[in-house]
Amino acid sequence: MEEDTDFIHSKILHEISDGVIYLQEGKILYVNLATLEILDKKMEDLIGKPFAGAFLEYSENDDFNQMLLDVVYDDTQDHEKIVQYFTGEKMKTLHIKTSAIHSENFGIVILMDDLTELMKLREVALDFENIKKINEQLSKARDFYKKNSEIDKLTGLLNKIAFEKICKRTLKTFSQEDTAAFFVIDLDYFKEANDTYGHQFGDEILKKFSMSLKKLFVRDSFIGRFGGDEFVILLEKVSDENFVVDKAKKICEIASTMIIDDQKVRLSASIGIVIFSGSEKDYDKIFETADKSVYIVKSHGKNGFSINLSDKNP
Repeated sequence: MEEDTDFIHSKILHEISDGVIYLQEGKILYVNLATLEILDKKMEDLIGKPFAGAFLEYSENDDFNQMLLDVVYDDTQDHEKIVQYFTGEKMKTLHIKTSAIHSENFGIVILMDDLTELMKLREVALDFENIKKINEQLSKARDFYKKNSEIDKLTGLLNKIAFEKICKRTLKTFSQEDTAAFFVIDLDYFKEANDTYGHQFGDEILKKFSMSLKKLFVRDSFIGRFGGDEFVILLEKVSDENFVVDKAKKICEIASTMIIDDQKVRLSASIGIVIFSGSEKDYDKIFETADKSVYIVKSHGKNGFSINLSDKNP
């Protein structure tokens, strides 16, 4: 289903009438068909090429090239401008708008619309309907890339960058009277299962475990995967320690009863937990304490949980 959605998004971007360019580290990674038509370029002229040097063949494009340099070397703000662009045969008037995507894979989205005919017919500097359309297209493009940069594609959980960002923002909203819990979960024996039965089998373990976590933590929580077999959870609005203990026991049960393709999997969970008040705002300190608790569990035979350095087993 996710692959179908990605395909649909990609097809929409490829076939819309506005030009779309996506950059990472100053290189062009994606252009759609409209871009090639607008700039009178071929795909091989652009893909993988340094963006700042891809359009320097004509001196008539000084204004256009200056904006490109602004985009590449000043990614702290969005840019919008109407510029002249010479294809080698004719001069075009382009409306260009850019936006930086701040995520794990930082990139820049550039949208362009050819206003040449519009300028000739109406003699106006800007068509406001086109601005609205460009803004809508830019918003869709940003949402698409943002979604794909924040979500772990295998499990559908938040990735490390997004989870840490959300947690730090959420901690700031807690009042002193609030109580929350932070879980760090390692799946014991996952590496052995992955090595024995193959990566596809291991992927199924991770996906099924993630789905079970989503069902267990339905509200007032954020769930992330930090890569491999490490998972993290921020649980808001904790009523008492027993509530957290019950969640931890169920996580251990989910892991120890895992079945993939009608085959019982040797698996367990080692869980480190911190219960903290809303006055604690240091994310790194909270994570470090919970992470240390994981190794307390592992040193006592795995398959259990530790809350604030106090061992508890299901």
